[in-house]
Amino acid sequence: MNKKIIFIKLKTTCDRIQHFKESYESFKNGEEIKRYYNFPKNQDTSYINELSGGEEYYFFASVYDDKSGEIRFIESFLGIGIYSKENRSIRINVKYYCKDNTMLRSLRKLSALNLNKDFAENEYVAIEESKYLFEQIDFILGEVYRPEQYNRKYEKIDSESNLHPLAQRNEYCRRQYNLKEPQKNRGEFQRDYERIIHSKAFRRMVDKAQVFSASRGDYYRTRMTHSQVVAQIARGIASELNLNIVLTEAIALGHDIGHTPFGHQGERTLNDILNDKIKIIKNCELFKKNEQSDERFGGFKHNYQSVRVASQLEEQYFEIEGMDLSYQTLEGMLKHTKLKKDQFKLDEFISADNAADELHFENDFCSALEGQIVAIADEIAQRGHDLDDALSSGIMSYDDFMDYMTIKKVKNLTYMISEVVNKKKEFSEKHREFSDENELTNSRLVSTIIKYLINDVIFTSKENIENYDVYKFENNGHTVDEPLIAFSDEALMISQFLETIITNKVINSPEIALFDNNGGTIVSGLFKAYYNDPRLLHKGTQRRIYSDIRRFTQNVVSFELGNHEAVKKEIYNMTKADLSDKTEYSSDFIKEYMVKRKILVRNICDFISGMTDTYAINEYKKIEKQL
Repeated sequence: MNKKIIFIKLKTTCDRIQHFKESYESFKNGEEIKRYYNFPKNQDTSYINELSGGEEYYFFASVYDDKSGEIRFIESFLGIGIYSKENRSIRINVKYYCKDNTMLRSLRKLSALNLNKDFAENEYVAIEESKYLFEQIDFILGEVYRPEQYNRKYEKIDSESNLHPLAQRNEYCRRQYNLKEPQKNRGEFQRDYERIIHSKAFRRMVDKAQVFSASRGDYYRTRMTHSQVVAQIARGIASELNLNIVLTEAIALGHDIGHTPFGHQGERTLNDILNDKIKIIKNCELFKKNEQSDERFGGFKHNYQSVRVASQLEEQYFEIEGMDLSYQTLEGMLKHTKLKKDQFKLDEFISADNAADELHFENDFCSALEGQIVAIADEIAQRGHDLDDALSSGIMSYDDFMDYMTIKKVKNLTYMISEVVNKKKEFSEKHREFSDENELTNSRLVSTIIKYLINDVIFTSKENIENYDVYKFENNGHTVDEPLIAFSDEALMISQFLETIITNKVINSPEIALFDNNGGTIVSGLFKAYYNDPRLLHKGTQRRIYSDIRRFTQNVVSFELGNHEAVKKEIYNMTKADLSDKTEYSSDFIKEYMVKRKILVRNICDFISGMTDTYAINEYKKIEKQL
């Protein structure tokens, strides 16, 4: 494709306009109708020598009216023209036709052409060459990229030969794209594990708060250290049950990669914005929950976002978006916590047409036992290290905790804890000196609770697994149709009781309330700033918005490279235009900008949720200074 662009001006009275319209109709209908734009036969024109015979050029034909004394653009055509030197004409193939809009105005401004001054006298064609103009027209007219999906057969591997019959195996692996060829002795779940730990989203968890801000000190848990603890607990359970350890670890390390900065307050704030509890999005009421509408927001929840990060946002390959993780890993990441299906739309977070089936979305529990292990390991980890952080921070004392543990229902665990106290006393009497007696006691206390819960899960789940029909597992496509990894009734009650203690003493504490309040202020402040002016967003996010809109419409304006005036108008339409006003805007306009607004909002959520705590704080301070 020659990078010179042919500009054609067409007055409303020009009969050649019909040729362009017929060409566009044939393109839409998939037909091959030949239409031409002829140059003057007996007239030397200033542009002829700039064109080469047989070459393809992009053309931009604009229909205008100047009856009022001012030029007014009515409609435009974009397409590909092949120049014929012998016939002094271009064969036109119109690929886009529209009444004047922001995209066309942006291209026209970028060309800097003036219909009165830049066309020679009595000429209607001009030639321009601009790298940025060419790239934008090429993006608008080019086919939307569709990644190829491959059929792969995954073989048995020796390392899995002795696993339990209900374990996931290499040959059961299912992926959206199946991008890479299988490798001998490198299992597919090992691939998932490696893709996750090499991802940017995984690395960012090192500076995302769990409950306490990392600014309190490096002792307190972050999303990274939490995920590592979950992986360790899950690995231990999977090993005892003889299930797939590699898959279990992959799910555990990836389960929180979609988490926001500032813990759960970050995700609550984003979800409140999307549900109009925090008033930022114009016409948010038009996007309210409606099962019949594709235009509603999908809400925000970190387990869904983990799937979105893994399947769409993380970039590791030229060929596809996302990491192409197995559906077994994605399902485990999604179902490590409650789905709340009435509040969230799965297709907002994963683009695969059959995602609901592949992720067994009809069930709240994971269809692979390895995913069920991670869900319960996540609970155990939270009970343990949230309590540890609480004791270490001084928000809760050891005596406070033991006062809670006086109820009869937890007497078995209380007895185990008393053994810890007795052991400390025993070694104190032997003159064993402790560098920090309280810290060591807290550590042994938490270890005892975690050990109790792990052993209970192993004992209870082993019995459930042995009683499950293996033939049913095989007939169901190597999936289970009920939760098998579980606490006993006693341990479930204790886990829930411990959660209540943490909520009462820690989550409701003034310190955590202040941290949550600050986090919510920063997240909502960033969202408002980015929504009001998307040009504040990172360039990568701007390009993703540009790309996402192009999948939907050719009327797309680059925030980065578009004409300033056109970009301002497009941003106004996307963010401020009152889409409920059917007298001001046509139904087509409203439909288009509903989708564009939704794309913008989702990308802002993606950008903010991907931030570390430190990055979010610094961005907020930077933006606050400019406002």
